[in-house]
Amino acid sequence: MPLISLDYGLTERWESELPSERLLYVHKGPEPLADPLTATRSALTDPIEFPALEFALVPDDRVVIVLDRGVPSAAEILSGTWTSLATAGVAPENVLVLQPASMTSPAPVDPRRLLAPQVRDLIGWKIHDPTADNGTGYLASSAAGERIYLAREVLDADFVLPISRLGFDSMLGRRELTSAFFPGLSNPEAFAKSIGQGHQELGPDDERPFRQLVNEIAWLLGIQFAIQVLPSCSHDGMARILTGNTDRVAEQGRTLLDEQWRMTLDQRGETAIVAIPRSGDATSWNDLGAAVATAQKLIVQGGRIVVLSDLAEQPGAGIDILRSSRSAKSALQPLRKAAPPDVLAASQLASAADWASIYLLSRLDGQLVEETFMTPLENEREATRLLETCDGYVVLPGAQHLYGEIRE
Repeated sequence: MPLISLDYGLTERWESELPSERLLYVHKGPEPLADPLTATRSALTDPIEFPALEFALVPDDRVVIVLDRGVPSAAEILSGTWTSLATAGVAPENVLVLQPASMTSPAPVDPRRLLAPQVRDLIGWKIHDPTADNGTGYLASSAAGERIYLAREVLDADFVLPISRLGFDSMLGRRELTSAFFPGLSNPEAFAKSIGQGHQELGPDDERPFRQLVNEIAWLLGIQFAIQVLPSCSHDGMARILTGNTDRVAEQGRTLLDEQWRMTLDQRGETAIVAIPRSGDATSWNDLGAAVATAQKLIVQGGRIVVLSDLAEQPGAGIDILRSSRSAKSALQPLRKAAPPDVLAASQLASAADWASIYLLSRLDGQLVEETFMTPLENEREATRLLETCDGYVVLPGAQHLYGEIRE
């Protein structure tokens, strides 16, 4: 019997021998780089179709590093990036690390923690506040005539460096180089426009007006250099880093994402074993929603989804609507009507719970788990015992990053 090993949470690992005749598919997620700091320095010294980053800067530049949420190995990447900035003569007090606002994600950890204290105290770190007076300014009007507002720090910078996470996205199809800019660095109106349940009927490459708008922002800003990071299937580790010319980085990023995190099966399984390792920030309801949505596509109706996580985040308004509903299915309509900030995660969870039985290992209170139409698991042993009675396993490490589909 093959030994299946799955990383989940911050440091946890679940292992079990599963009968090979019951295994339908085991996804092989990308492994983390052993030394992300050295990999970052190397990538910035030899970027894709672009000179080394240090040659794109002058000492007096005001640099804004737009660091997306959930970027794995963010502290190592920032430390490696600072090496290039320092080589170019950029003063640390002229550098700001700017992260997008989020209505649904937990607060990020300070990404400057690996910098030397004398540098860390001078480099700024800020999470954008879309409600702040005079916090945004007018960038331009889009091709569709929509007025675009962005954080003033970005508009006033001499050099803007985006650091983003490669990934699939229910709203955008794919997270692109400037996905952190909009709505995350914009105003409340932009956030209101972005709230939705995603487009489950569309594939990652189908046309989406919202993604077109996000991509247009990169052109309007004139961004020429970017960093994209591929998450691994392990704890907060990156598998690859791409740097350089924005067009080439985006092109190679799409190819890499499809190769590593896109899967197509010929038939549905009966049981999905889902592992959610932390990727950059604490595990969120967004991670759980994305993971079970992927599993739902790959198993039969009435099947089982066994989730391994360390989720401890308090529920938002959308999850509370789910908790107060008579059934998972009956929550979908009030969620669409109310459209709370976490409507996507709540809707994904409601749809998956209506489709299959979900068993969740987490750090949440057991009653809360039951109120969201899932069965709580107390420990790994309970998960292992449960799987002894299951069949047709589909094993999904790093499930929040996966895009799965059944071949028609």
